[in-house]
Amino acid sequence: MRFKRTASFLLILVMLLLMMVSCSTVDVYHIPGPGIGHGPPVHARAHGNRRKQVAGLELVFDSGLGLYVVVGHPDHYYYDGYFYRLRGSVWEISQHPDKGWNFVSEHSIPIGLKAKNKVKHKKVS
Repeated sequence: MRFKRTASFLLILVMLLLMMVSCSTVDVYHIPGPGIGHGPPVHARAHGNRRKQVAGLELVFDSGLGLYVVVGHPDHYYYDGYFYRLRGSVWEISQHPDKGWNFVSEHSIPIGLKAKNKVKHKKVS
């Protein structure tokens, strides 16, 4: 009898220990590096990553705006998988440079374009 009680006690103790261990958590931190998802990393100038091609268009990274400028297309930009263009005073967005353009509010455009838009309005006034 004594052996059964000891075995039961050990089994319960092992189960409690396993439950305690399984309840522990592990924190995983992701610290994004510069330019991840939006442009080339800071060191890219030395490696030639300031230029790229998307949908057959040549793009050049503008570090002042923090996004790509579409070469040969005035007021056309590329940021995080989307093309942006300024038509008069209206911003448009599309995933493709030649179709699917839709109105986008100024609140939804990238920060670099918001700053550019403010400068443009000051010059006109």
